[in-house]
Amino acid sequence: MTLDLSAVTDSLIGLVKSQWAAAPIWTEVGGSPAGPTFTPNFTGLAPDAARQAAGTQLSMYLYHVEPDNAQEALFWQAQMLDPGDGEPTRFLPLALSLFYLLFAYSETSYTDEQEAMSVALRVFHANPVVRSDPGASPAWELTLTMEHRSYDELSRLWQATTVPLRMSVVYRAAVMFIDPDPMPPPAPEATSFSLAANPVTLPLPAPAVSGTFRDGSYLGPTGLPVPLSQSPVTVAPGQTAWLLGSDLGVAGVSDRVYLLSPAGGTGIDVTPWVIAADSSTAKFVLTLPQAAGAPPAGAPAPGVYQLQAGSGMLGSPGAVRTGSVPVSIAAYVDPAGGPVLTGPAPYTVTGTGFVPDATEVLVGTTALTGAAAPAAAGEFSVDPAGVSLSFSPPAGPAGMTEPVRVRVNGVESDPALWVTL
Repeated sequence: MTLDLSAVTDSLIGLVKSQWAAAPIWTEVGGSPAGPTFTPNFTGLAPDAARQAAGTQLSMYLYHVEPDNAQEALFWQAQMLDPGDGEPTRFLPLALSLFYLLFAYSETSYTDEQEAMSVALRVFHANPVVRSDPGASPAWELTLTMEHRSYDELSRLWQATTVPLRMSVVYRAAVMFIDPDPMPPPAPEATSFSLAANPVTLPLPAPAVSGTFRDGSYLGPTGLPVPLSQSPVTVAPGQTAWLLGSDLGVAGVSDRVYLLSPAGGTGIDVTPWVIAADSSTAKFVLTLPQAAGAPPAGAPAPGVYQLQAGSGMLGSPGAVRTGSVPVSIAAYVDPAGGPVLTGPAPYTVTGTGFVPDATEVLVGTTALTGAAAPAAAGEFSVDPAGVSLSFSPPAGPAGMTEPVRVRVNGVESDPALWVTL
């Protein structure tokens, strides 16, 4: 991602600007005809500069930037590195938290100042997640939160601008990711070493697995794709994940993948899930079958499993097995009818892996109650065949759009559907 802080500032200012004319305050203050009584100059200038312009000013001023080290550490996939070597700083991502001072200024009207702040506060409260414009490449997403600042801290901030104090609010926009520079290609792996006097061929290292990884996206409530990366992974039928390690896949020691159930045992050979063309010695690329059923022909019931790599048939002499890494298998939620469900409740959601008596449905953070027929608000039911569920959303703030979350055996599926309360 190109580092352009002004693009984020313009998006935040544009969010308020685009909703200014339709803001509820113009109806609430009793204007006739209903509409804005004034329109400020939307800007990102500092307080001292904004005061130089005539008329009412509404500014979203970026005054501070700081790194988010915790998010950088989560973003970096450490298992893809050589454990013995650290990576140069230029190959690490940059995660930034942006701090904005929101304020309004008018030469003659405190009413205009406070009404401008009212509109901006309401717009930012209704849009806690801000995304880049459609078609932007690469796309980005930020969480916008109002930050508490003491009166003393705000006073010192205004004093630094050499202008009198005005009503103001601090917002934090996080996290802005700047992708790292591409790493140089690795050197060819040595398979043998020869000594001049006495040639010696060293054996290849033993195969090993180090983790799982998945990189994809889902459609948000606006219909735009939202990036999704996971490690360890939660994967549903029809989705693809990586089993990472060394000496795997094509030309590696390991040529097989095994799935171990939560109860343990010798495991099931799921090598048919491997996409050989995309696999390498550093990873197996696996795609779960779309249909539920016994592996490897079908996807197992949702739950927490383990993956192993190895060679040779199970139980055969000389078979090699690596250690195991966790992988969660979730129910598949079909996005058909979405991303925002419409029409009268109850709504029907289709998919696979919905286990009766082991399925939970949440709308936002509200857990629904199981019922034979979900007619009342806040109830849901699961089809005995496990391929659909029905629910009636709970009562909530009118117009709020919340995600429909499905968990089976404690494993939550990817976001796929939303509902407007």
